[in-house]
Amino acid sequence: MEFLVLSNFQIFLIILSIIVLIIFTLVNNRSKNIPTDTEAFNYALKALVDGDKDKAYNLLRDIISKDSNNIDAYLLLGDIVREKDVNQAIKIHQTVVLRPQITKEKKIEAHKALAKDFLKDKNIIRAESELNNILHIDSSNKFALRELKYIATENNNWKDALKLEKKLMKIDINHKKNDESMLNYFIAMDYKSKDNIKNYVYYLEKSAKSENIYPDSALELANHNMSNAELAISYYKLYAKHMPSQRTVAFNKIENILFDSQKYDEVENLYRSLLENDFDGFALNRLIDILLEKNEVSDANDLVDKFMKSNHTCHSIRLNKLKLESSSFEVKKSISSLCNEMIKDEIIK
Repeated sequence: MEFLVLSNFQIFLIILSIIVLIIFTLVNNRSKNIPTDTEAFNYALKALVDGDKDKAYNLLRDIISKDSNNIDAYLLLGDIVREKDVNQAIKIHQTVVLRPQITKEKKIEAHKALAKDFLKDKNIIRAESELNNILHIDSSNKFALRELKYIATENNNWKDALKLEKKLMKIDINHKKNDESMLNYFIAMDYKSKDNIKNYVYYLEKSAKSENIYPDSALELANHNMSNAELAISYYKLYAKHMPSQRTVAFNKIENILFDSQKYDEVENLYRSLLENDFDGFALNRLIDILLEKNEVSDANDLVDKFMKSNHTCHSIRLNKLKLESSSFEVKKSISSLCNEMIKDEIIK
């Protein structure tokens, strides 16, 4: 039997080939486990959806370190940073805007991000500048028009708000259907700034009669008609109906009107009437407080038990039950305050 005798050189080549094969296999397997930039970006988005901003931040930093031209990664990274360091977010987004070969779409996104940065930083002038930069690129950009309109209304610049609202109505059919009431509100407020009260009231009433009412119209009419208690109350109710998150404010105003008119019993009747049709957390909380002030504890307990039996499990009912069980005035007061804080979320749900 003959054996194959290999030279040292041949043995060296065989060993070298085996080593190269092993290295190639390891590198190939490792590359399969490394996500592409697209995959990494999707992982970052998923991390954001899951609420893991730190993970998203690290993934985006890793993408940028490998590809400094990944605009989407820069924009999203800046959005994440904005929450903790708005100045750093501004720097990140500005680097995107200054790039010479950026597409029109990405430039708009960068200006939009900068506008959000400056709004977060309460730098309204710079925010307006960025929004106008968007309109220089796309004169019909809805985001820029809406944000500029919001800024105008916040500054009581009704003339500009009116122009922007008209432009939005021209470019968006759905906006026109929903915001005719808002347009009339802006016209009314513009007349108010000119002391033209007749036209101010006319357009407010026109706004308030719209099917899709702009709630501030009702609030403005309520405040304007304070000399007429019944009319003011009707507008505050209308405002509360179309602006649920502000119903506490509206009904506190109604209470003040009724107390000033010495119609104390009507305050209780107001909240009882609200509870007749459907459960209302705010109405229940206030009615329980009123009954306790009148020392009508038995009626208060009956009322809470009634809603407990109706399978209502919202926090306001449970809190009012605890309030009735407490003997401490301070505890009762604290529970009422806590209840009002939680009611807003329940209404929105």
